[in-house]
Amino acid sequence: MKIKILLRQYIKMAVQNLLLPCVYRICQTARLEKGLVVFADAHHNSVPPSMAPLVAEVKRRGNMRVLEIYDDYQQISFARLFRRMLYFMKYYARAEYVVLCDNFLPAASCKKRRGTTVIQLWHGCGAFKKFGYDTPGDIPAFYKGNVYKNCDIVTVSAPGCRRHFQSAMRLPAKAFRSYGVCRTDLFFREGYNRRCRELFWKKHPQARGKKIVLWAPTFRGSPADPQLGMYEDIVKFAKQVEDDLFVLIKVHPLLVKKYPYDNSELPTEQLLPVADLLITDYSSIIFEYSIYQKPMLFYAPDISDYDAQRGFYLDYWKLPGPVVTDADRLEQEVRQALLGGARQEEAIRKFYETYMSGCDGHATKRMADYICGRKRRLKRADGSL
Repeated sequence: MKIKILLRQYIKMAVQNLLLPCVYRICQTARLEKGLVVFADAHHNSVPPSMAPLVAEVKRRGNMRVLEIYDDYQQISFARLFRRMLYFMKYYARAEYVVLCDNFLPAASCKKRRGTTVIQLWHGCGAFKKFGYDTPGDIPAFYKGNVYKNCDIVTVSAPGCRRHFQSAMRLPAKAFRSYGVCRTDLFFREGYNRRCRELFWKKHPQARGKKIVLWAPTFRGSPADPQLGMYEDIVKFAKQVEDDLFVLIKVHPLLVKKYPYDNSELPTEQLLPVADLLITDYSSIIFEYSIYQKPMLFYAPDISDYDAQRGFYLDYWKLPGPVVTDADRLEQEVRQALLGGARQEEAIRKFYETYMSGCDGHATKRMADYICGRKRRLKRADGSL
C-alpha cells in the first residue's frame, strides 16, 4: 500500500514539474482575459467554506466572469486528477485573478505571467500551531521549490499574524494583508447568531437552563489513523456534570467514525454563538471564538509531546484561558472559567485585537472590492470593457 501511495506521489510530482509548466506555456500564448476570476481548491469537491462568501459576492456584483474548479485530490482517480490539473492550467494561464484557500500545487508549478494575481485566502484564522515550512510534514518532503511561490497576496486575520505567516510561507512581507477572513463575517450578523441559538434550542431542549460547554479539539494523526488521546476524559467529564452543564463534543469530521460520541448534528461554527465556554487543545477555533469575547479553556495533557513534535507561534502558557493537563482538575477549572472575571475578559479582548482585528464583519466586501474594483464597475457600466 505504501509503495502504491509513494508511486502516485512521484507520478504527481513528475506531472507537476514537467508536464504542467509545458501546458501553461502553451496556454499562455492566448491573451490574458481581463475579468476572469478562477476559484480553485484541491481539498473539497465543492466550494470550501473559507471561499464561499467571496465567491457569492463576486458573482453577485456581476462584473467578473467566475470559473470554479474544486476537486478533492485524495479521493479522485489519477486519470481524473490528471485531466483536472490540465483544465486548471488552461485557465490559470489566462485568468486575471486566481483565488486559493489552501496548498494548491498546480499554481506553483510554473512561472506565472505578469497580469495574473494569485490570492491566497488561507483556511484558518490567526497563527497558533506551526504550519507550512515551519514544521515537518506539512510540505511533501520530495517537493522542490516553494508551494506558495506564486501567491501575490495572502490574507491574514490581523497584523499580529503577518510575521508568522511570512515565516511559514517564505514570501515577502508585502504579500501579507490583514484584510480579515471572509467566513468570519457571519459571526458579526445578529440575524445569524439568533438563528443559531434558535436552532440549537430546538435541537437540544434538554440543554435549557444549563451552561453550554463546547469541546472542539484539533485533528490528530492521519486520515487513515486519527488519534484523540483525551477523548475518554471529556466523555467522562460530560457525564459527571450533566446535571447543570451541557457538554457538546464536536470532533473533526475525519475523526467521527473512530470517536462517535458527537452529540450534536449542528456544525461547530453554528455552536460558537451558543457556547458559554470553549474547551480545546491546539485548534485555531480559538481565534473565531474570540470574536464572541467569551471564556475559553485549554485541556492539553500531551502539551509537552505536541510542542516538541509540532511547535507553536504563541506562548501556550499565555493564552487567554487556563491550561489544564490533569483530568482530575478539569471540572474545577471549567467551573472557575465559567465565572469569568475582569482579568479574563481583558485577556480575551487583547487576544482578539492582536490576532483577529481584521475580522470585523467586512472582510468579504474588502476582498470583493479588491477583485472587482471601482474602475472596472465604471467601465462595465458604459460598455467599454
